[in-house]
Amino acid sequence: MKRYCNKTTGEWYNEGSSITRSTEDSLFSGVPTEEQLSEWGFEEWIEPAPTPQQLLEQAKQRKIAEIEAYDASDAVNSFDVTISGQTMSFWIDRETRADYRSSIEAAELLGRTEVKPVFGGQEVTLDIQMAKMALAQVQLYANQCYGVTERHKAAVNALETINAVEAYDFTVGYPEKLTFDVTATA
Repeated sequence: MKRYCNKTTGEWYNEGSSITRSTEDSLFSGVPTEEQLSEWGFEEWIEPAPTPQQLLEQAKQRKIAEIEAYDASDAVNSFDVTISGQTMSFWIDRETRADYRSSIEAAELLGRTEVKPVFGGQEVTLDIQMAKMALAQVQLYANQCYGVTERHKAAVNALETINAVEAYDFTVGYPEKLTFDVTATA
């Protein structure tokens, strides 16, 4: 779609749109021809080519979006739980980790020695200390991944060429995924 600008009046017009305009002897309302636009002082707007700096910034924005997508993916946000010989991947987001922490603390305050979270539709029994330790490991893993992601973003922002930005490998440096082995409760 073409855009037109009237440099005298500062008006903009988008091709195909209706316009109402007073002429010397009448009122025009409708979709004007290019000839009419020209008579009224409109010129086609040609978007200037981006500068090298703008192209570099666009490449950085694209790479940072890729980093953020990778950070949100199962490649980073997951851990493996083996339940009775079957391994499944899971993730517990920040809010759910806080809920689990509260549940574990409540169970402990009430004198319970175990909690029974559900993974993949299977209830598992964990003693309180094991549950606390597992949750702490997941929290620490999440914090470490966040730090790696932020360092990758900073590194990309410091790059000075489009080639360097495009070649940057943001999949490295993440901690090894956690694995837990538990037994399903009958």
